[in-house]
Amino acid sequence: MSKIVSFLLILLTSTPLLASPSKSICGIDDNRVLSFEPRIGRLSTLESNRGCTATLISDSCAITAGHCERVLIRAEFNTPISQDTTPQPSSPEDVYMIDQDSISLQAEGPGKDWAVFKFKPNEITGRLPGEVQGYYDVSFKRVSRGSKIRITGYGRDTEDDTGNFAQQTHTGELTAAGSLFNWALIKHTVDTMGGNSGSSIILEKSQKIIGIHSHAGCEAHGGSNKGTYIKNHSELKAAIKACLE
Repeated sequence: MSKIVSFLLILLTSTPLLASPSKSICGIDDNRVLSFEPRIGRLSTLESNRGCTATLISDSCAITAGHCERVLIRAEFNTPISQDTTPQPSSPEDVYMIDQDSISLQAEGPGKDWAVFKFKPNEITGRLPGEVQGYYDVSFKRVSRGSKIRITGYGRDTEDDTGNFAQQTHTGELTAAGSLFNWALIKHTVDTMGGNSGSSIILEKSQKIIGIHSHAGCEAHGGSNKGTYIKNHSELKAAIKACLE
C-alpha cells in the first residue's frame, strides 16, 4: 500500500467530521448541558432506557416525532444522570404507559414527522403525568426567523458519560419556518443527537412549543437541523386540538 493511500485511510478514520456524517451538532463543539425539566420525558421500550423524547402538552397529552413509533410504549420523567454512559431508570412513580389507541402520527420526513398521543395514569400513584410534572402550552402563531429557541431531550453523548441519553438542553436560532416546497418544514441551529428525535422546539421568549425536532442537518461549518412547524401543518394542529379536548 502506498504512503498516500495509507495517509488517506488514517485521515478518514481519525477526522471527526468525516467519520461522523450523522452527527447533528451545529458547529464544532457540543454545547448541550445537563437539565432536569420535569415536563419532558424519555420514550423507550420495556427492555431499554433509550429511544426518543416526548413533551407533555396537557395532563395526559404529549407530542413526539412520528418515526419514534417503535418506542411509543412508555415514558420516564425526572430521569437521573447516566452512569458510565448507561442511562438510568426513573423511579416507578415517574413512569407512564402510553394509551395505544390514542396515537396519531405521520412519519414522512422533515416537515411531516410528528406524533400525538395520551398517557395512562401511573400504576402506583393513579395520577396522570401532567398533573404531577406540569406541561407546556402549544403555540399556533407565526414565528420569525432568527428567534431564539430551546430544545431539551435525551440524545446520545460521546463526550460526557453522565449526559449520554440523559436529559440535556441547548438554545439556538430558528433559521426557517416553512418553505416554498415544504410548508411545514422548520430549521434550527440547536445541538441535538440521536435520541433527541421528538423533542419539542420551544420559543424561548414565550416558553411555548412551536415545532417538533426530527432530523439532523447541522455540520461543523453550516447546515441546519430540521423538524415540523406546528402552525403550518393542518393535520398536526387538528390532532393536537383533538387530544387537548
